[in-house]
Amino acid sequence: MQKLLAQQLEAARLADGSIDIERLGALLAGPYEQLRESRKNLRTQNERFVAALEHMAHGLSMYDGNQRLVTCNRQFLELYRLPKRFGRIGTTFKQILEARVAANTQTGDDTLGSVEERLRFAEQRVAASSVLHLNSGQVISVTHQPLKDGGWVSTHKDITEFSQLQDELAHLAYHDAMTGLPNRHMLHRQISENFALVDGVGTFALLFADLDGFKSINDTLGHATGDQILKQVAERLLETVGEWGLAGRLGGDEFAVVMRPGASTRDAYHLAEQMTAAMRRPFMADGQSFDIGLSVGVAVAPGDGTNQDQLLKNADLALYAAKSRQRGGFCFYEPSMARALAERTQIEQDLSRALELGEFELHYQPIFSFKSRGFAGFEALLRWRRGGDTLVPPAQFIPVAEETGLIVRIGEWVLRQALAEAAQWPSDLSIAINVSSVQFQRGNIVPIVMNALAASGIAPKRVEIEITESVFFENTADNLDALRQLHALGIRIALDDFGTGFSALSYLLSYPFDKIKIDGSFVRALDSAKGAHAIVGAVAEIGRRMGMTTTAEGVETPEQLRNVHAAGYGEVQGYLVAQPMPAEQVRAMLAPENDLMPEVPFALRATG
Repeated sequence: MQKLLAQQLEAARLADGSIDIERLGALLAGPYEQLRESRKNLRTQNERFVAALEHMAHGLSMYDGNQRLVTCNRQFLELYRLPKRFGRIGTTFKQILEARVAANTQTGDDTLGSVEERLRFAEQRVAASSVLHLNSGQVISVTHQPLKDGGWVSTHKDITEFSQLQDELAHLAYHDAMTGLPNRHMLHRQISENFALVDGVGTFALLFADLDGFKSINDTLGHATGDQILKQVAERLLETVGEWGLAGRLGGDEFAVVMRPGASTRDAYHLAEQMTAAMRRPFMADGQSFDIGLSVGVAVAPGDGTNQDQLLKNADLALYAAKSRQRGGFCFYEPSMARALAERTQIEQDLSRALELGEFELHYQPIFSFKSRGFAGFEALLRWRRGGDTLVPPAQFIPVAEETGLIVRIGEWVLRQALAEAAQWPSDLSIAINVSSVQFQRGNIVPIVMNALAASGIAPKRVEIEITESVFFENTADNLDALRQLHALGIRIALDDFGTGFSALSYLLSYPFDKIKIDGSFVRALDSAKGAHAIVGAVAEIGRRMGMTTTAEGVETPEQLRNVHAAGYGEVQGYLVAQPMPAEQVRAMLAPENDLMPEVPFALRATG
């Protein structure tokens, strides 16, 4: 500025050395006007910065190279319950940390050590993200980013409610929603821990249990009656097992007990005896008495298996033998038990030829939309008519197809068949296809889908690919890239069986799904399980906030329908809507001369 003034003075100097005041004023008017405008702009920018800072959803704080506060917003102070004076420029980081100790918004019991640890971390100048569980009960997500001048800037977000919801879903990921027992994931984890504890020298037993005659009760009296019995089975199982080990539900009417390390063959014999005896007492449901037996298969490690897979397989073989020999009894694994394995091998061989023999067919289950009060589309479900006449349950052949890799070829056939069929439907109906994680890992899924789209001529926006969390277990980066490519084609991606996995919420952050489908076990739990309404409602709210369509699966009763509708779900499917049907039945129903709505149960139309 001084240099500019000297230049302007020299320019205004007359020949006699005097200064032309008018000329000097004119010369200086421009720079000073620019200076005033710059100051005005600077004030405006500063006001905007302060406004933006104060209206942030998160807390923010910035420090200089001397660990002194440069700026922070109101949210930061409120988050840590700090008085306003600690937001003054120049307040040291140490003073703020000590004030947090006084407000009980620090972590841990060692207050002095906690302060020193945070001061040392700031000196390391490394970027980091962390989740802090404060002594006040708050859970805060913190990001720390160093600055070139030696200072840093950090953001602070209160995720207490989100963390609590994740804890609840994590509990459900390891526990059966209906009975409250540990589920398959928890049992498998306990087996792994037991193997590590015995280290090949100790023993423990695995007992697989299956109810005898339960399927007929479910088929004739419905799932509501069956669920009452399953809860009673769980109660008796807990009473019988006690401190002997961990009892859990594998799914359906299948249960398991992982005995504690040190349990011998004799201990397993006595427990199996007590378990089968406990289940011989009649069960009561809906005022009726039911006699249901329990068959048990036992495998004892390490003699019957030195790893988890082997022990699980041999316990399953023992259960198969127990059900074959005498219902309501128990059987220990023997090396000669090969019949179940032989049948599985036969299924594998027959499955490898089923595609060429034309034994596969697709059935389609309608998906009802609350918004349109009509069908939004159909989900394609694979069926295998083994030998041309025996319909094999998907639960028996799909796992075999996945383990052998046959699911890649079968899955490609499903995609082509389903898209070709859906291309004949009205253009407002979508088609949902389940894609196995194996298809992502072993098959070139993106070109396969593109070829199926091209062959059918169907619009990509009408296609939904349904995946489960298993897609994220292996080759996560490649699988995510494949999902993004499919989404870029215009295809919608749905996360199926939501809530049953290890950390479903984290998957919602990993990939922007178009739809989440809550597992039917949660819908059934609405009838009885404590807290089920809160979880089902929370999932609907997550979907709404993240702009995702939410679908409730497995709806079988009007009461379940009313509950999921009240919770805010956009779509629903299940036996109450319609059972899966062959393609020709779908075509007949969608024919122009037919009215689609009369096929929709009155309970569904009433929700509109």
